[in-house]
Amino acid sequence: MNDQVITLAKNDDILKLHAKIEWADGRRIILIVPRGCRALDAAHEMQLLRRWADQADVQVALVSTSYTVQELGGVAGIPVFSSQEKAASTEWRWQRNVGEPVARRTTPFDDGAPQPRTPLLDRLGLAGWKLLLTLLLFGFAVVLLIGIASLLVPSASITIYPKSIVVSDAAEVILDPTVTTIDHINAIVPAGLYRKEISSTVTVDTSRTATAPADHATGIVTFNNLQGTEVTIPLGTIVATTSGATQRYSTTITATLPAGFNARVNVPVRALRAGPEGNVAPLQINLIEGPLSANARAVNLNGVGGGSIKDVKIVSFDDRRTAREKQSALLQDKAVAILKNAAEDNVYVVPASIEVIVMGEAFDHPVDDPSDTLTLKTDAVASGIFADYGDLETFANRRLLSKLPAGYTVLPGTLRVEADPNARMEANSVILKVRAALLATPMIDRAKILEGLNDLPIYQAIQTIAARVPQAKPPKIEITPSWWSRLPFFGFRTTLFVETQTK
Repeated sequence: MNDQVITLAKNDDILKLHAKIEWADGRRIILIVPRGCRALDAAHEMQLLRRWADQADVQVALVSTSYTVQELGGVAGIPVFSSQEKAASTEWRWQRNVGEPVARRTTPFDDGAPQPRTPLLDRLGLAGWKLLLTLLLFGFAVVLLIGIASLLVPSASITIYPKSIVVSDAAEVILDPTVTTIDHINAIVPAGLYRKEISSTVTVDTSRTATAPADHATGIVTFNNLQGTEVTIPLGTIVATTSGATQRYSTTITATLPAGFNARVNVPVRALRAGPEGNVAPLQINLIEGPLSANARAVNLNGVGGGSIKDVKIVSFDDRRTAREKQSALLQDKAVAILKNAAEDNVYVVPASIEVIVMGEAFDHPVDDPSDTLTLKTDAVASGIFADYGDLETFANRRLLSKLPAGYTVLPGTLRVEADPNARMEANSVILKVRAALLATPMIDRAKILEGLNDLPIYQAIQTIAARVPQAKPPKIEITPSWWSRLPFFGFRTTLFVETQTK
């Protein structure tokens, strides 16, 4: 058999395929059809191929792996093979359609030298060339007329501004840490619990005043030698009174008692306790504490004075209460800030649910201790209930959708949810008021809005559009050319734009 192989391109259409069959020399033509080829992707094109094959007195087989080509070829009675080798080695079962006019070919089906057919235009002669030229000129004229019409026929762009409405709602919800899903019927939303360790230090001024010893009494004590040998009087030697309430004094220097019986030396002393109790008359100090008493005796020949008292601030129970009250407020504020910072994005911590549990406290001064200030350090645990904003939005959105008027649709991205900070606790749950709002815009049927606007004056078109859909402001109509005062006669020359109100 004399097989001719023709490979189609993806962009080949049915007319190019017809030309290739007309110019084919073989009696059996193998068409290799790539996937996505436009020429044979419809049933009527496959039927045309079959008819042209019968008219050209040739047999045609297709080589394709496309399921569509295989199915359409089978319906049209055209054999389809998966490879060129199978098509060439297989005997085709070709049954010619009865009644089709046949241009009989001289090329035999058996092997032999093929005789090329005369090209169609050569067979038509001069008339064929005139026909081709006429068709080309006609096509050029059509394209030219379309271009001129596109420039001269008016076009319009209409911009409408549908009026949006606010849909709002307010409802109380229960934030319950024990549930995991939203209960829309009972208005219950899942919640969580945050716990965080915190500490705080606060200092307050003491408020109570009392008298307290101020200065220490000072004076001179004379030491007399009892043994005759030199004696060292160390710094800090204690001497005291022996009558009345005992007052004790300490030497403030190291002194040497000279040798010789009844030798003497004067040594300065300072009362151990501040205050006027250390002020004594002459000859009141006559006792030496310690082993030095065996070598010397002491006496104040003059009075010892200078001990005094003063008014000082002291710590009271009221100061402790003040420190605790101030600390409580600081801990509450700190707990709110820490829990909010610890919360994840899109999470709302309910301020009313935040609780501070004091674990321990320490004051730097006891009650009645002299001090101008009192410092309190407190360790505590902060806990609070939180809700996911996504859950609150889901709950609010469902309620708002039930209030949406007919003929309106939600404007995406306009949902706003606000939680009232004045919530209240009930057991382990929080009752929270949620306010929500969104914008709804009229549903736009473009065909209905543009219906009947053809060739209307601009002012009348604006009135017609405004009557069909609520407008935030009058529609804007732009005509090209600008001097044209009516909408285009052809509807396809009018374009509609919609700008929705988002605020």
